[in-house]
Amino acid sequence: MIRHLFVVTSAVNSRFGVYTPAERLEQTVATVQSIRARVPDAAIAIVECTGVTPTDEQERRLREHCDYYLDYTTDPDVQRLYTSTDNWDIVKNGTEIMVFGRALAVLERNGIVGYYDRIHKMSGRYVLNADFDPALYEKLSDRIIIGPSQDSQFPNHVTQVARQYMARLWSWPASRHDEIIQVYQSSLAFFNSRVAAGGYVDIEHVLYQFLNREHLTEVDRVGVEGTIAPNGVAIRN
Repeated sequence: MIRHLFVVTSAVNSRFGVYTPAERLEQTVATVQSIRARVPDAAIAIVECTGVTPTDEQERRLREHCDYYLDYTTDPDVQRLYTSTDNWDIVKNGTEIMVFGRALAVLERNGIVGYYDRIHKMSGRYVLNADFDPALYEKLSDRIIIGPSQDSQFPNHVTQVARQYMARLWSWPASRHDEIIQVYQSSLAFFNSRVAAGGYVDIEHVLYQFLNREHLTEVDRVGVEGTIAPNGVAIRN
């Protein structure tokens, strides 16, 4: 049986979107509970990455539901990005690309990644559903696993990337962890260059740009569902 580590991104006190901090907190707790229900032996790391530090009670609640807790809310780069614009897309995607890459590097340096076989990136507030199949990761143990690519909704001159991968849930074998860290480093540089040029790119498009598709298997359903923060519309991937 392979050992799973889920790395869950969280933004409990985000000033963007339709949900209150209290709602976001409970949705993130529900994320963890859904992982425990589907993969009982999984370890869970929560990466808190909005520009507003959790209260003591919020942090206590998050910590009691995870094995590892990484708080980037006071990081100067996070603060700078969070207060630099009211553009939710730029703040959310820039912060996630930057912070998640750093978190992966920290987990590796601290010897945590080496204990596990499969690392999953999961967006907080979403939950695993019946389409999530742990056996898939036994069968495709050496592959990056992600949902099917989709056409971009943006003109090509905006992102310079024609397709995208949904990023709410995807995963890689621990043996490819350094490769994924490099994906995030390349993604951050590309994100910054697009914004500086007056364009835009998000996490979905940079994953398509930088993931090595020779190492990747697309599956129809990764097994995640929830509601998107800007307007509460339900999705299922």
